[in-house]
Amino acid sequence: MIRTTKIPEYLTPALARLDEARATHLERACLLDDTLTAITRITEQKAGLEQNSGSETLTWRTAFRAGGAVLTEELKQRHLEQVARRELAQECDNLAEVLSFECDEHKVACNESARKFRQAHHAVLKEYAVAELEHALNDTVGALVRAMALKITVMENPLDNTVGHQGYTEPDKAVMHEVMSFLASRVKTFTITPDNEPVLSVTGFPLRELPHMHNDAPGTPAQRKVWQEEMRTRRADLKARGLLP
Repeated sequence: MIRTTKIPEYLTPALARLDEARATHLERACLLDDTLTAITRITEQKAGLEQNSGSETLTWRTAFRAGGAVLTEELKQRHLEQVARRELAQECDNLAEVLSFECDEHKVACNESARKFRQAHHAVLKEYAVAELEHALNDTVGALVRAMALKITVMENPLDNTVGHQGYTEPDKAVMHEVMSFLASRVKTFTITPDNEPVLSVTGFPLRELPHMHNDAPGTPAQRKVWQEEMRTRRADLKARGLLP
């Protein structure tokens, strides 16, 4: 039986932290998506610039020789266009290198925000689960406790047969075993339906995956240390080449 039909007030702070963690991760995931899209776009544009560049150069040289090695305005313009395409292709390479660097930064940032999101999600469910169990134990097992006490008292009577194939079993242990076996079987077959429970529906049970929660980025402290050193080296190189401010 579901106890609440609305979100309990005591969960408000934990749910607020969960919302904040979710928003932070989605913002970082959006930055990563934008960077990945930019990498794809710049790769396609470079391929377009390089297409047929070799044959165009050969055609230009052939025309130059055929015209008696006279550098006409048309040949000058065609040559400038070829040089411009080569330079633009190089700029595409430079930008792709910068974007790859930023992409790796975004992946690690997403891993961090994903970890915080999972922690905030678990915190909400744990606080809720603790409160629900405490309520059930304190307020809803009166009939069970009474029945257990009654049976233990009856079994303590010398007239009660408490001798089994394993010998004498203390009444309280026998009754507790019976109850635990019963509860264990019920728990095993019970199915939680999140859509019917406001807290679980709002929180997400089980955890609803967000974009970019799993990236090929360093996860252990040792891996992160190596990664940080590599990123410092890459950043210094890009700055030295004027590709980063």
